[in-house]
Amino acid sequence: MRTLTVIAFIKAKPGKETVLHEALLALVTATREEAGCINYDLHVSTENPGHFAFHENWASKQHLDEHLKSPHLAAVAARGAELFAEPPQIMTFDRIA
Repeated sequence: MRTLTVIAFIKAKPGKETVLHEALLALVTATREEAGCINYDLHVSTENPGHFAFHENWASKQHLDEHLKSPHLAAVAARGAELFAEPPQIMTFDRIA
């Protein structure tokens, strides 16, 4: 099975680390229930509690595209100016081995 891997890095604005942590954590349950979601794992930096990473695997690009339009993701994105120190860095990968 060919899957699409996503790595997303998100940095909190100073003073917003806990609020962003809670907002991102709330995405996990809803996203894991989406069609095509293989895994959706949230990580926090061991060196900086305001740096987060998602490691995701999707059954297809179409499933990822549907996720990107989901209401729960849009709700967090709408708070970006309040919560994010910079725009999230999102990269997609095809597994080769």
